[in-house]
Amino acid sequence: MAKVTGGIYIPHLKQEIITPALDYLGLGGSRAINQVTGTFLAEGYAGGVTYLKQLGNCPAIGAMQMEPAIYNDIWKNFLSNPKRSHLAALLKNIVGTFNADNNGIPKAETMIGDLFFAAAMCRVFYLRIPAELPLANDASAMAQYHKRYYKHFTRKSHQER
Repeated sequence: MAKVTGGIYIPHLKQEIITPALDYLGLGGSRAINQVTGTFLAEGYAGGVTYLKQLGNCPAIGAMQMEPAIYNDIWKNFLSNPKRSHLAALLKNIVGTFNADNNGIPKAETMIGDLFFAAAMCRVFYLRIPAELPLANDASAMAQYHKRYYKHFTRKSHQER
């Protein structure tokens, strides 16, 4: 039987949240799905609990524990490129106008309550990295990729606290 973590059954997380979110963006595939799933396990899960906000004074939020400053940088310096307007529109469509700012950009806090959006934003984070995603079946390479790129821009994952 697959492992249940923090009340989220990992096969369901992959099949019902991460895969459809990434496929909706046109950015799916086993490498991306496993990298985003691994990020969830490293960042948002510790000691049998899924964290939606980082404890203490750390700013990271959502199941993928993305910091609002990084989230805002993605919107300002990556998604603002006209070549990525379709991707930005898809992300905005996930959230709708419910939790958007005056410019129609979803607020970072949306990642706290919307796993679909958090997974999508995590994938967009990795899309900015020029290095190719590791092979889907190479957990060690995926962990190193996560550590080198995701954690380089964020605080330590829960597993290192």
